[in-house]
Amino acid sequence: MTRLAIIAGQGNLPLQVARAANEQGYDVVVFPIEGQADAVFDGFSVQPVRLGAIGQIQGFLSHHDCRQMVMVGKVVWPSLGALRPDAAGMKLLGKLIKRGDDSVLRVISQFFAEHGVKTLPVSMFLEGRAMPSGHVAGPGLDDHGKALIEIGMSILDKLGACDVGQSVIVQNGRILAIEAAEGTSAMLARSADLIDTDAGPAVFVKMQKSGQDHRLDTPFIGAETMRAAAAARINILAIESGAVLLADDLQKLADICTEYGMSFVGISATAGT
Repeated sequence: MTRLAIIAGQGNLPLQVARAANEQGYDVVVFPIEGQADAVFDGFSVQPVRLGAIGQIQGFLSHHDCRQMVMVGKVVWPSLGALRPDAAGMKLLGKLIKRGDDSVLRVISQFFAEHGVKTLPVSMFLEGRAMPSGHVAGPGLDDHGKALIEIGMSILDKLGACDVGQSVIVQNGRILAIEAAEGTSAMLARSADLIDTDAGPAVFVKMQKSGQDHRLDTPFIGAETMRAAAAARINILAIESGAVLLADDLQKLADICTEYGMSFVGISATAGT
């Protein structure tokens, strides 16, 4: 039986992946990141790890004979003082300075690859969870809504090359917010006061970054984001089909959108809406 390491960040996704991998026949060992992972991994072998202890994590992987791993769950990167990197972490710091999230994870993944550990994409364990194309729930789109989506897509396409941003909010032809280090739900929360309910539909657009490596940082949307969008008074959620994965069942997300009257559509990076 192949042993799989799951490096677990925040949220319920690491537990979903652990269960799915177990059902696929993997012998799963979960490595919850201290101060980050918040799911309960009952029934699995668990070895807590510290985010900055790269060498120690590699040692744990070797001890547990893990030659494959998955990184899943949101991770909030602390300050250097709080990170407290070990010797291996210190050696990587020079490569990590002035890099975006994707590049940081790519350097870390390469370090583990050099020690015989292959990083697998989360999508291997969440089959059927890709965002579908076309209208999913809520009111249909008019030409104005489609034009706002295209503005958001254009901005994200340009930002992706800089390893910045996966989501934007657009209203009345203006960009109200761009997702940064705070994450999608927090970006939606800080945007609530910027949205004018008398200025036409507020549109949330989420896409993968240009050249994004799905082994390292898979974009997701789930019920938490949907409810944050409803609280912020978003009218349209436009999500890149085939590239963004669903953190929850599609029907559950569609029901939330129907409840709050939000349009929910899958968009194509090449063909627009």
